[in-house]
Amino acid sequence: MPSSIRRLDSGAEVPEAAFDDYIIDLDFHVNPMPDELVSYVDDDVLADKVSTEFGPTPVVGKWDAAYAIKEGTEGLFTQRRAEYAEDVRAACAKFAIDDPVVNPGVNTLNLQHHPLLKNAVCQASNDYMVEHFVDEGMYTSMMVPKWDPEYAVKEIERVGGEDEVVAAYSWFDPKVPWGAEQFDPVFEALVDHDLPLLLHGSLAYWPQHSYIGDEMLTWTEILGFDWPIHGMVNLLNLIMRGVFDKYPGLNVVFQEAGHWWVPFLRYRMDEFYEMHPEDVQLTPRKHAAGERYLERTPSAYLDDNVYLCTQPFAMPRNASEAAAMLELSHAERMFTYSSDWPHQTLDPPTWFYTSRAFDDDTREAILHGNAEEILDI
Repeated sequence: MPSSIRRLDSGAEVPEAAFDDYIIDLDFHVNPMPDELVSYVDDDVLADKVSTEFGPTPVVGKWDAAYAIKEGTEGLFTQRRAEYAEDVRAACAKFAIDDPVVNPGVNTLNLQHHPLLKNAVCQASNDYMVEHFVDEGMYTSMMVPKWDPEYAVKEIERVGGEDEVVAAYSWFDPKVPWGAEQFDPVFEALVDHDLPLLLHGSLAYWPQHSYIGDEMLTWTEILGFDWPIHGMVNLLNLIMRGVFDKYPGLNVVFQEAGHWWVPFLRYRMDEFYEMHPEDVQLTPRKHAAGERYLERTPSAYLDDNVYLCTQPFAMPRNASEAAAMLELSHAERMFTYSSDWPHQTLDPPTWFYTSRAFDDDTREAILHGNAEEILDI
């Protein structure tokens, strides 16, 4: 289903063949200007606090990629800034992206302390995205506050029914993995609204709030490996705590968590579970249901409930090795294309046309088929 973005003449930066495929981008960041975002805060007291004392996304003190980049910039806006739908359309035209699923891009919000202020920014972000993207017919993921499940449900009920809201957007981190039972009302609301949960990487900033993070000093460690570790922890927790048994209709997408670790996770968790499955009955969901085991082998949930965004693809240069990795990872079933626009880590869909590792079915599944399966578009 091509969108209005297709083939705008603005200087393509991908192979011409990319324009012949339908491409959905599952991680495209919009970045409202702070002053405009604050204007959408409904509560007068919170609006005053956010605008005068803290700003919409106060930063406690973060790890800074500027030390790793020659130009002295983090590269967050290497491709420039998208504030409105026309900005997104112009950017997507260069990369043959037909339908980006845009998110509000306030990725430091969950690192802040005060929940009421964070809720206010969350509400403002969702209203901003509805006015400037949903109302413009652009697919959007609404923000879901992980720190306040009760408020998260209220936001899903308030915004999740909008026609172009096709997913909910939150974060994964090592502090409270998503398998925790406090998130059950959120899962129920997402399933009721037929919305997948998109989980973006977070906590690659100081203070780390992570037992493994405090001695990481380089960009390669922090963004290259911290996030995949957190992604695996959260995914394993979702499976072993019985989330997908209780909510079989829930789909979870990990953004920027890497993906080549899937074969390792698949076989290792099956091996360990099959040796010692009895402790599953001590997890709260299973105990409450009077169940002794998972309903399926742990790896079975990967193919039915879990998806992984591709950026950064980090493809092996050898085509036969790349093809083997794609097969081992069940990429045709699990991978979804993402660009991470507008960051320096941008990953255009060039790989799919320059590597011989992709057959037609795998390319089409990753570029749009898997996303179509879980998004109401």
